Amino acid sequence: MGKIERRFISVDGRRVHYRKTGDGPPAVFLHASPANSEMVLAEMSAAAPHFTCYAFDTPGFGLSDPLAAATLAVHDLAGATALAMAALDLPPCPVFGTHTGAAIALELGAGWPERVSGLVLDAVPLFSDEETAVLFEDFFVTFTADPLGAQLTSIWMRFRDQFTWFPWTARHVSRLNPVDRPTPDEIQHWVMMYNYARKTYLPAYRAACFYGREAYRAAELLARPAVYMATEEDMLFGHLDRLPPLKAQQRVVRLPYDTPAKHQAIVRFLREIPSEGRVAPVGTPLPVGVDPALQFFDAPDGQIFTRCYGDPVNPAVILLHDAPGTGLALEGLARRLSQRAYVVLPDLPGTGESAAPTDDRDILAVSARALASIADALGLTRFFIAATGCGAAVAAHFAGRDDPRLMAIIVEQLPVPDESVATAIAPDLPLSPEGAHWLKLWLMLRDGQIYRPWFDGSVRAQRRSQGNFDAEWLHDQTFAVMKSRTSYHRLPRAAFRFDNARALGESAAPVSIAADGAFENCIAASLIQGAVSEAGVS
Repeated sequence: MGKIERRFISVDGRRVHYRKTGDGPPAVFLHASPANSEMVLAEMSAAAPHFTCYAFDTPGFGLSDPLAAATLAVHDLAGATALAMAALDLPPCPVFGTHTGAAIALELGAGWPERVSGLVLDAVPLFSDEETAVLFEDFFVTFTADPLGAQLTSIWMRFRDQFTWFPWTARHVSRLNPVDRPTPDEIQHWVMMYNYARKTYLPAYRAACFYGREAYRAAELLARPAVYMATEEDMLFGHLDRLPPLKAQQRVVRLPYDTPAKHQAIVRFLREIPSEGRVAPVGTPLPVGVDPALQFFDAPDGQIFTRCYGDPVNPAVILLHDAPGTGLALEGLARRLSQRAYVVLPDLPGTGESAAPTDDRDILAVSARALASIADALGLTRFFIAATGCGAAVAAHFAGRDDPRLMAIIVEQLPVPDESVATAIAPDLPLSPEGAHWLKLWLMLRDGQIYRPWFDGSVRAQRRSQGNFDAEWLHDQTFAVMKSRTSYHRLPRAAFRFDNARALGESAAPVSIAADGAFENCIAASLIQGAVSEAGVS
């Protein structure tokens, strides 16, 4: 896999997230449901030597905002895709789509032919009205978070069963899929993608499943070159026989169950489609949206996912989260501070959505470099750093850079070097066939609301401040940390092996260490003091 660039753009007032890789004329890749653009990375990787590949998260999936309507048609999703392509100034280009993505691509080609030069359609859904009434009666389930974590097992089993039966709720021998039992990696992949869209996926997914009549009409209208394809194990393989008579430069291709050969075929089909232009250069990315505005910023060691709250004309505060955890845990604090400050809240490297270095580079040094890169990208001339827990270790490391833009550092819960804590704070999370790794992580984060550190269940370790036990909040925190399952341990382990107090003692910028429960007030006091100093008042 080559370098994957992630970005947000604004499209018709919505944030749209996309992935980009490769070199050459553009090609667009559209994913299935309930997935996101990560699903088509293998196809993009195969095509990258020949194309600049773009993959959008469909509205309501991945990190893209949903469309406002409670009921959608595939036409709505295709229109949103056309707008996203126009926002990137893409010329007419080949478009690949799979399942829901194939439905969107077909509708795009029929309704917005000026946006495409041809289509490669993997398994267009052409269900009859009779089939949809039976197959999808209980198919669309939203798993709400349970205070005791029961949804974690339910979601895992839903996607385990997806591989076994179609529909996944059938559980009958006549509905078995002709595929091997899924591996934990395969189930984990779908569970992760589903969790991005858990609260917003239903309107778009329903639209694709009920697309049958409209799909037939779109295929009749389509005048662009097209390959309608499917592999023999696909539950939609038989739908190839339901297409209307095709036009010149359109054909049906039936493929054996061979994933590498399928990817090669997709690239071959895409290369048969004429390309009508090159990729237009883009400028430096800016945060997209409001409260938060989101963006992936380029740092020396990988892209950093960053949330920005408030008005950029206000004093800037870079807010650093604890670990195990992500910036999401501080979202409430960021919103409150944004009433008087411009709050920049990154997922630190190797946590949440932010990339981790591929080698064993010092994660604290990597994180400090990332903060400097974010400040550069945002054009910050002066800023405070406010950090809690393991984030304070990053602040301490940043202090050693003697960055003249740093006005002050405010920290709480400063880690003290302790090898026993460093060893236990972030255990490995190997995938379990039963999905037990989800419950393990959920319990870890839940216990962190009771004890500090979370693994010390003694009375002396009980927190004196109220924890958050809201079921949805805990689920979202668990998912946020699970995104970086293989790298989330690096920051907390390093934080408890670093002499943070000594590093902060050598800081050229003023340092405040907040007492338990006083963090927010200390940040506010520093902002006031900074404003007084800027005004030249003593």
